[in-house]
Amino acid sequence: MSAPLDRAGFDEALQAAAREREGRRGRLERLAAERRVVIYSYGTKGTDLAMLLRLAGVDCVVFDNAELARERAARDGFETAASLPGGLPVIVAAGQNQVEILDELGPSAYALAEALYTFDLRNAYSPMRDFVAMTATHADALYARYLSLEPTYRADFLAVLLYRASLDVRRTDGRRLPMRQMWTPPLSDLRSFCDVGAFDGDSLAAMKAVLPGLQRSLTIEPNPELAPRIAETAARLGLANTHYAGAAWSHRTRLKAELLFNGMLVIREAADGDTPAEALDVLAAGETYDFVKFDVEGAEREALEGGAEMLRRARCIAVAAYHLPNDLIDLPNQLVGILPAADGWRWGFRHYSQSLDDSIFYAFR
Repeated sequence: MSAPLDRAGFDEALQAAAREREGRRGRLERLAAERRVVIYSYGTKGTDLAMLLRLAGVDCVVFDNAELARERAARDGFETAASLPGGLPVIVAAGQNQVEILDELGPSAYALAEALYTFDLRNAYSPMRDFVAMTATHADALYARYLSLEPTYRADFLAVLLYRASLDVRRTDGRRLPMRQMWTPPLSDLRSFCDVGAFDGDSLAAMKAVLPGLQRSLTIEPNPELAPRIAETAARLGLANTHYAGAAWSHRTRLKAELLFNGMLVIREAADGDTPAEALDVLAAGETYDFVKFDVEGAEREALEGGAEMLRRARCIAVAAYHLPNDLIDLPNQLVGILPAADGWRWGFRHYSQSLDDSIFYAFR
């Protein structure tokens, strides 16, 4: 296994990626001057991009191979095309197969990250340019985190940083893992699972598949309509599941989820909020869960803070670290402050998509 980069080599890698981005300045400036573009793919990423561009005054034509996706785009007020229009710049907004589509279309097509940066749009919950800038402004902290990782995970972490700095989606293609493997822990003998941000129980099923010894679970999901599906999944898998229809937070409170124009949610404390929230330590009621997973749309800090005691009893913790630009630094640093160094915690990192999303930190022992 190769030795880690020294500080000079780490800095040079980031600077070379930034120079690569700078070398495409002319190409990006041409895109910035456009007021009409084609968006290739109208999934989650394409929808978000189209909505953001409309607000920025850029007219979008949506192309998608799927008729249902085109129908949805038309309902959202966008012009659609069943075949790829000519004469307009094409932005590939697919989350999982951008590289393959870009290779097919050739060098004139733009990647999603290039478009978000060029038009000064937002990625997840923050400006895209903040995700790029942090690779230069936080080099000390990023190098410290790079060194803290177990050797097999360092290349994945560096690839994500180089992707951010260069805007070149191919930086992560060689490191990308299949989405079906997302959240797979680095340990195999785990028997209990706490799913913070359980959605419809999909992670329960995925974890049972890779952890056949899984016996019991605790699920936290603020959408009460998903509770029956979670219960059905747990019963089908033979898991003894406890469910909380609310959110994990630093303390007992109420939250209000504000729906953004593109379907994303921003969660805030509010006395008149319709979502109950409780500290994870209270919800766990002293129980130990071997594996704890956090994916809560940018509220990871609050959820971690409220679960410190529970986390110290765990054997593996996985945290989504991509909703905010500095999550790659702040979230593992927060965990370092919670988990006793003497307990032998090790650190891992994986990235699972061809977008800036789906970067996961793992702490395990």
